[in-house]
Amino acid sequence: MMKRVVHTMNRQFFQTHTVRYDECNCDGVLTPSAFLRYMQELAALDAEDAHLSGDGYWVVKRSVISFAAPVPVHTPLELKTFGIGFTRITAQRGYEAYRIDERNERVLVVSARTLWVYVGAHGRPTRLPEETVRVWLPDGPQPQQSEPPLPAFPETPPETAAASVQFSAIDLMRHLNNAAAVEMLDNATWDAYAQRGIQPDTTTLHALTYDIEYVDSPRFGDHLTIQSWLEPVPSEVGQECSRFQQITRAGKTMVGAYSRWRRG
Repeated sequence: MMKRVVHTMNRQFFQTHTVRYDECNCDGVLTPSAFLRYMQELAALDAEDAHLSGDGYWVVKRSVISFAAPVPVHTPLELKTFGIGFTRITAQRGYEAYRIDERNERVLVVSARTLWVYVGAHGRPTRLPEETVRVWLPDGPQPQQSEPPLPAFPETPPETAAASVQFSAIDLMRHLNNAAAVEMLDNATWDAYAQRGIQPDTTTLHALTYDIEYVDSPRFGDHLTIQSWLEPVPSEVGQECSRFQQITRAGKTMVGAYSRWRRG
């Protein structure tokens, strides 16, 4: 694994990585949750390399991912992250993943962006370290890309599943890791599909987009409810379907998500 920084007009941080067996689903394809972990690692390594000061920490509020194509196991990838825009307390970061095709050309396979909030030692949003904009956008701050609200949830009753925050799912801040939240959503989906006779042995689903909004941070031991609206059921190869989902705690929304998939 190699990493490098390019100082053009704005800072770009690169890392090479080969997709591991444990980062793929049973079809041998990179999962959305695994790519979210790539994003976490890239952001952390970039900030560490930049020697960003400050006593606070970053919390993800929104992640939007677009998958141009499925990424098979053992695919070598070039990963890139860069600053998009900043406010007084937030930073929006972009990500891209490329593979090399048979013509030795770089092909974009995944693109994403995340809105981060900077939180102080007291646990509340606070002003970014002074050098943040200077490091990532030396020509001055840029406006963040606005994100539309998540689509309204259907009015029909959802599929429901119970979950709890396990030790393996918490991060350095003792919160439910944002990638672990997506694993919860995907597991709840397949549990609901199984009740309809849809099994991963006979059905392959490829992610097209994944939009996740983190409203609050569940902690270790919290009891959660996952609500899913999964219409239409993907019955034919090539059919697209949507998932409207949310994770709640005691009736309060912790995480909301909207994703689109295509049956392979």
